[in-house]
Amino acid sequence: MNISPTPRVIRASNLVCGILLSGLATVQAQNDSTATPSASEHLERAFGVKGGVNWSNLRVDDVTDENARFGFHAGFFARFASKGSLGFQIEALYDQKGSTVNKTFDQIDQQYTYKFDYITVPALVVIPLGEVFELQGGAYAAYMVLSEQTMTGDLGNSSSDPDDNQYHGFDYGLVGGVGINLGMAQIGARYEHGLGEVAGNETSRRVLGNSMNSTLQVYLAVALGKRD
Repeated sequence: MNISPTPRVIRASNLVCGILLSGLATVQAQNDSTATPSASEHLERAFGVKGGVNWSNLRVDDVTDENARFGFHAGFFARFASKGSLGFQIEALYDQKGSTVNKTFDQIDQQYTYKFDYITVPALVVIPLGEVFELQGGAYAAYMVLSEQTMTGDLGNSSSDPDDNQYHGFDYGLVGGVGINLGMAQIGARYEHGLGEVAGNETSRRVLGNSMNSTLQVYLAVALGKRD
């Protein structure tokens, strides 16, 4: 099975890298001209860009093997907080999820690779743990903008898209993680626990059942400005 990245994914990845490198250049220029008062001050009431990598799975029952999809997420964030107190952060992200599963029907072996791309909006409560570390927790809502199914094995090949109702176009769930503040930048890790079923009809439920998304993210966020 060919799982090499498509030209569209390569272009999107290059765009993400360009945005983050530009943001890091901004951070370096501002750090060179002014001393940073604290590790978290520049992220109080700020807006900026963020992006990183995803390791996603579908929580599927009764499969002989399952492999995570490696993808990316990228987008924007806005943050509302006061020093040393609880804050609020909202984001808008392009988010790649999916999985590869091997399933056996009687004596028929089949491999299914699912690629689901979403526009995801997490809403988070920010809990500071001193100047450097913080906890983040909340919920997310997501809308599927792209789906791709690759099927190999005894049953042949097929493809589908969100318009054929094989998959639910809306997803939601819980999200939590930890961030490390570095002036105008933040690095962190986060887990998204989907609560909405992915399968949208009986055909997709034969393989996916009541499976839901499960995603681990590692990211870099860069503040581009502060809100007064």
